[in-house]
Amino acid sequence: MSATVLLVASAILALFYLLFMTHAAPSALRSATKTGSIALLALAAAPFPILALALGLSAFGDLALSRDCERPFLVGVAAFALAHLTYVAVFQSLGGDPALPFDWRIGGAIGIMGLSSVMARLLWSKAGRLRWTVLGYVVIIALMGVSALQVPSPYAEFVIAAALLFILSDSLIATERFLIGDGPAPRWLSPAIWLTYWLAQFLFCVGIAQLF
Repeated sequence: MSATVLLVASAILALFYLLFMTHAAPSALRSATKTGSIALLALAAAPFPILALALGLSAFGDLALSRDCERPFLVGVAAFALAHLTYVAVFQSLGGDPALPFDWRIGGAIGIMGLSSVMARLLWSKAGRLRWTVLGYVVIIALMGVSALQVPSPYAEFVIAAALLFILSDSLIATERFLIGDGPAPRWLSPAIWLTYWLAQFLFCVGIAQLF
């Protein structure tokens, strides 16, 4: 099966999830749609095994996080932490000089670390017994984001955009799960989380594997 077919199939599942599943209760169909969309990206990236591993770990994390219990949540966080560390290894494997000028890399790193520090401070008092798990995850995704700033051409535009979208998506997840409190989340929040997340994974896949 060609990479193009796999990418189109992933996009169809992602759109189905966006339109019909973001507000649905946990179910086998919801889990399969969410997990399958990212698993198809992993298959499309198969010629680049480390990238495929990162996407595969993300798909497993999606499967875990599609359930509402605390244990699956912890499994999902661990899977995504490993996925981010794998992405760092992918970035390092690309070689070459960074595409971004030094000043832009410093500014971007300061911005990422600043946002991560604010989120860590907010989540520390809200995450309860999960605070150390959440704090460790914040550190790892910040490392992924800063590492993305070092990527050379022709990968940089895709990778940096993907990393920033991933950070935004996870910040929205943390807001929904820990910061909003007992009140209902805005209707736009869950679709925004999925859209930014899937776009991040799609851009990682096509940008690093150079599928376009």
